[in-house]
Amino acid sequence: MRIKFYSMKRLFALCMVLFAAHSVQAQTWCTPTAFPSGCTSNLYLSYVWTDLGIQNIDNASTCDGYKYYTGTKKVLEIMAGQACSLQVQYNKPGLYLARMVVWIDYNGDGLFNNDTYNPVTFPNGEVVFSGPSNNKNLITTNPYAKDGLTRMRVRIYYNGTPTSAPLPADIRKPNAGWNVDACDVNGTANPNGETEDYDVIIHNPCKKIPSVSITNVTSKGADISWTVNGNERMVEYTIDQSPNDPGNGNFLLNPTQTSIHVPDTNTRRINCNTKYYFHIRDICDTNSHSQATYSYGPWRLDSFQTPPCCDVPPITVDNITSNTAIASWGPVTSVIQYEYAVSISDSPEPTGGTRYNGTTTLLPGLDCSREYYFFLRALCSPTPTSDWGIDSFLTQPCTSIDNSPVLPEFKLNAYPNPTRNVVTLSVMHGIKREVGTIEVMDVTGKVLKTAVMDGDKLDLNLNDVPSGLYMIRYSDEQRTQVIKVRRE
Repeated sequence: MRIKFYSMKRLFALCMVLFAAHSVQAQTWCTPTAFPSGCTSNLYLSYVWTDLGIQNIDNASTCDGYKYYTGTKKVLEIMAGQACSLQVQYNKPGLYLARMVVWIDYNGDGLFNNDTYNPVTFPNGEVVFSGPSNNKNLITTNPYAKDGLTRMRVRIYYNGTPTSAPLPADIRKPNAGWNVDACDVNGTANPNGETEDYDVIIHNPCKKIPSVSITNVTSKGADISWTVNGNERMVEYTIDQSPNDPGNGNFLLNPTQTSIHVPDTNTRRINCNTKYYFHIRDICDTNSHSQATYSYGPWRLDSFQTPPCCDVPPITVDNITSNTAIASWGPVTSVIQYEYAVSISDSPEPTGGTRYNGTTTLLPGLDCSREYYFFLRALCSPTPTSDWGIDSFLTQPCTSIDNSPVLPEFKLNAYPNPTRNVVTLSVMHGIKREVGTIEVMDVTGKVLKTAVMDGDKLDLNLNDVPSGLYMIRYSDEQRTQVIKVRRE
């Protein structure tokens, strides 16, 4: 049996958010415009070199304005999260550069993000180097990078002054009019320079979730946490009672969320004495338009067993007088003790009560003509407690010292209210001498059923009327009273 789920609207909404965030058409990099002064007699990229990759770039070039390189010795192939050396040289080593910038389009959306990668503040940043140096630089590939083919862009420029140039303090917030957009090389200071693109193959396949921890398992829930690989766009999970592949259509979480408590908004209920299976997997590519074509990792399967049930004892309250009653209940398997409480209100539930070993107890010291609520729960092992069970009862009318009835204002009471089927009508105040007529009416005043009340108490069955609010009218030769009753 598989648990029923209720959050397709939530799933659809999350998918739409992710689609909006990742729906930029992939593999459509811009072609930078040429620098105003060109690079033929001024400044151009002469050499781009990498080391430590699976395959590396080793490319010498001349001035081309803008050039896209691919093929032998012009492709960097590397694992996500791996460090490599990068060196960029230009034809005039003595020239004081305004800026050298290198981007890698880690998410494969065809755009170069101008933030420097930082796992906390800028996890999608794509600037791998920014500065005036042409020395060898150590860079580390973003562990969140998308698996597959992408592109690296290298750009150098200066403002025409060989000995000095204003340097932007922050690549994301340039000053002095320097343009750092990877697609637009023109700046207000008439810079000179060149831009080159290279293919990059990043290996970052969708992997299995490394580990899952399930703790604090009770008869009603559990805490579940897991570790992630680092390149997830989302994680997908489900909880059911089958070890088989759950398929698609389950529940999506942001990869920064690595724990849940069940039951939750997706898994509405966890039952006692039941084995559950927790399925979770990575989703590493959400750029496609359909969830079926996302890039998925393999399912990881873990399980937990909830403890045996601690059932609510079935309750009976009878032998009711004006100031006492007797409560009894059926035994519960694995019970250690029972705990009960008496209240004049059905809410809130008590936080504790009287511990008791038997299954019958006298309830003394009650007030006459009053409705009471009897709460009872079982204390078991290993499950600590059951839910509270509840039953209501009405004590008999008040009497004088000589045992003759006291005659306060006549009043009927209806309980339990609301009720699921049977409502009890009982004289709460006064003396009932006449035979009364009972009419059950809907909110429009239409009489749906009638009954005769010839004593001080009547059990009225409402099974034949639908759920809703009703008016019960009592009438005899002297009195009329209307009581509102809700049937659940």
